[in-house]
Amino acid sequence: MRAHQSTLASLRQIRADLETRRTRAATAEADARKAAAAATAAVSARTALIDQIDAQRDLNARYVSELQSAQQKLSDTVSALPASGSTVPIRPFEGALDWPAVGRVTARFGPGRGSRFGTAITRSGIEIAAPAGAPVTAVHEGTVAFASPFSGFGTLVILDHGAHAYSLYGYLSSVAVTKGAHVDRGARVGLVGSTPAGQPALYFEMRVDGKAVDPLQWLKPRY
Repeated sequence: MRAHQSTLASLRQIRADLETRRTRAATAEADARKAAAAATAAVSARTALIDQIDAQRDLNARYVSELQSAQQKLSDTVSALPASGSTVPIRPFEGALDWPAVGRVTARFGPGRGSRFGTAITRSGIEIAAPAGAPVTAVHEGTVAFASPFSGFGTLVILDHGAHAYSLYGYLSSVAVTKGAHVDRGARVGLVGSTPAGQPALYFEMRVDGKAVDPLQWLKPRY
């Protein structure tokens, strides 16, 4: 009887051990399935991210190409403008011109980076982040040589300051001047609109002797 009871106890212990092992195996199997699912999800997410980065890179490349084409067309347009005179030459005011709008420079003149994806881009002007609808004013007196929509720059105003010197105001939501009109320094030329990407900003460019120059060298320093 004692031997029989001992055998039963051993069997019960063996059964308990087997049940424990079965439970552990089931848990391990469930964990393995979760890990496999997580790995599959991670691979899918990585693939989707790579596709998104590639798509964004292609979009940036297209944007850069379009912007450079627009800048070349704008340069050709300015070069073709008829020469005019100005009562007050702009050259003596280098570094002392008032800013065309109150805001922060978000894109600088010259070669730089178009985005976090490293797309190279060379700009002929600067972008100033400013509230939509904020006033845009003339940095110097001149004659309105252009005041119409321009591909890549929204609505654009070009002021002729004489001696092949120009200031350009792009991304405008509206224009307050007409072609041929004389504009005094500080007079409103329009209102801040949006960039092609949708951010409120002003595009500002300056050309002296028909060539694009860094506007920050002509505007009053900001400290």
